[in-house]
Amino acid sequence: KLETTEKGFIAEIADIKMSDKYVILTSFMVDHALLFDRVTGKFIRTIGKVGQGPGELLSPCYVGIQNDSIVYISSTYTYALFAHKITGEFIKKIPLEPNVQYPTMNFVDDYIIHYPGNANITGLYANVYVQDWDGNVIQESVHQFPGKFTENLWVNLPIVWTYKGIHNVFSCATDTVYAVTKDSIYPRYYIPEGKYKREICDRHTKVNWDFFTDAIQLGSIAETKDFLLFSFDLHQKYWFCRYNKHNSEIDIWKQDSTEPTKAFAKKPVGITNDIDGYNLSLSGFRYIDDRHFVRFITPDNADEIKKIVSESTNVKFPEKRQQLLELIDSLGPDDNPILAIYKLKD
Repeated sequence: KLETTEKGFIAEIADIKMSDKYVILTSFMVDHALLFDRVTGKFIRTIGKVGQGPGELLSPCYVGIQNDSIVYISSTYTYALFAHKITGEFIKKIPLEPNVQYPTMNFVDDYIIHYPGNANITGLYANVYVQDWDGNVIQESVHQFPGKFTENLWVNLPIVWTYKGIHNVFSCATDTVYAVTKDSIYPRYYIPEGKYKREICDRHTKVNWDFFTDAIQLGSIAETKDFLLFSFDLHQKYWFCRYNKHNSEIDIWKQDSTEPTKAFAKKPVGITNDIDGYNLSLSGFRYIDDRHFVRFITPDNADEIKKIVSESTNVKFPEKRQQLLELIDSLGPDDNPILAIYKLKD
């Protein structure tokens, strides 16, 4: 449970990451990143400052943490990362090449990996870049779409995850999983989206709802020693895919959404885990580090979650359920959220 203080108050979590010792997050309408102790949830300090001076942000967006020592913050309308010591001191404004405002990011030694996931008017799709702190590109993975375009293209964002210390990305341009290191970017698996792959066109092209509903929209990917586990939207339903890493066989099943909208599936029924009885929607894992994903329990959804947890019958760890229920009962109307963190087994 994250401590609630005047300086550490969270409106709504925008981005969150976890290291061995810390939880670092950004929050909508909060002018800095917030650092908490991973074990106790105690608020430690703010990091970053909004302003127009050297090292100051316009508005913090995504955040990253490396080796319990360096915090990286991206800012609106700024093609850079702001690096700070864990103690709060500003280190350097790191330019991002190519220019990208809100990158998904990983770190290897003194190098930054980021995944722009856009395709410009020339048809060049920017998949992965590895760069140093000066903005020099060390490795890159790009794809050239054929054709003439008048605007940037409609493309899906890269899906990023880490397994066994290796960062991975699924590229919608090539339907390929790439491993990314500081020395190389290489293909691991080819997983075609087939006839449901979204048509490549630019944003000048008029599209209707079918453009979105009749094409695969990936949610997240998780990896174990035997499988890749995909979630995606298609035809206003959530679908799950299990790719066998040994023989390339694919199993697919669907889960009807409870509240479909015009364009996207809204919310599937979910799966009730047998650890503490919490209902987990698999529309997308929200990774907090390499092997953990997180769900937020807030004053707004606490009653609903308490009901689900209390009524769950298949619970292997009743002490975990009791701990979760006690945390929910302690949640006041103005308290910061509870983080329910789960480790993905291999």
